[in-house]
Amino acid sequence: MAKPLFKPSDLNKQVDFTTTKTVISPVNGSPSKKPVTLFTKWGAIRRRNLTQQYAVIGTTIEDSIVIGVAHDSRITKTLGITLAGVNYQILDISPDESNDYLTYDLITIKQVVK
Repeated sequence: MAKPLFKPSDLNKQVDFTTTKTVISPVNGSPSKKPVTLFTKWGAIRRRNLTQQYAVIGTTIEDSIVIGVAHDSRITKTLGITLAGVNYQILDISPDESNDYLTYDLITIKQVVK
């Protein structure tokens, strides 16, 4: 059996998976788009080594972060992520569809700039 990417104790960041919904302001009745949490998982930030960091320089994923969460088939690129109060978009998902006991999905995310 291969060594898992993370120990369960490494998953110490709360990751909210969100979708954007139009909500009506109770104050003035105007519509606005806000992220609404669909489900929450515990995750860990995965560091890139120097070779990987140099490989992404000058690409669209240069300023991205890779996080790992326990495998969940509900995770798709159409969802957003809120991590430590900051909104991110999902750029790529590397799901672990193996039959191992502990499986993790690696998700590449980038901060949403308003």
